[in-house]
Amino acid sequence: MANLTLKFAVVGPVAPADFSTESAAETALNDAYTTITDAASTSSLVSSEPIVILGNVYLILTYYA
Repeated sequence: MANLTLKFAVVGPVAPADFSTESAAETALNDAYTTITDAASTSSLVSSEPIVILGNVYLILTYYA
């Protein structure tokens, strides 16, 4: 059985202008997710908590590495 480690990452900031359309938001978030390179698989995300600070969106991700 594989040994999986629970990890956390802060992704962002994503500017409010990036949420003007659904496709713009999706592109901005996908670009931000590329900073995570040690995930065990593409389905290892445990949770995602959005936090808004001065209009910018940050995501706190919990995932298995």
